[in-house]
Amino acid sequence: MSPRTAAQNVEIREERKVQILDAALHVFAEEGYHSASVSKVAKRASISKGLMYNYFHSKEEVLRALVVELWEYAIEAMKIVPGEEFDDERFKEIIELSIDIPQEQPQRWKLYMSLAFQKDVTELLMAEMQPRLGGYVQSMSAYFNGKGYDDPMAMMRYFSAVLDGVQMHCLLDPENFPAEKAKEYVIKQFIG
Repeated sequence: MSPRTAAQNVEIREERKVQILDAALHVFAEEGYHSASVSKVAKRASISKGLMYNYFHSKEEVLRALVVELWEYAIEAMKIVPGEEFDDERFKEIIELSIDIPQEQPQRWKLYMSLAFQKDVTELLMAEMQPRLGGYVQSMSAYFNGKGYDDPMAMMRYFSAVLDGVQMHCLLDPENFPAEKAKEYVIKQFIG
């Protein structure tokens, strides 16, 4: 058997990271971030605790990687470009994608939402995501400013809260929640 190539080693390493992150997401969601341990994550990933430390130095680092991975996926899927100026058509697309994306990987987003409701985890999540979402927040605020809202930042937060609620209901009751109708209502409310 010939030795692995550098490309094969990189591929194996990436696959192992995905395996660890998937295990961590389940363990954190099932047991709570603070009750979970690196040992439990390693066991769920079917690797040794020592091997896990070759990939992540701490439980907090695993959490940060989880959040970054999920949001990078969402930002890429929504084609978000920092500093982008939104017109009504692009804003409509963002609304539609914001509702569709969590439905594509419902289990992953349910687990993420359960993490978001764990007290101290929220601070870690926000600290990690704020720098990454800065351009999106600015673009969204500029869009609402252009619509004539006296407090575009407050409107952006309200808009985000509405989307969060729709996403949560889509995940909690996918068979009965009228996701397509909800898209129509959100579009009508925020675009006109």
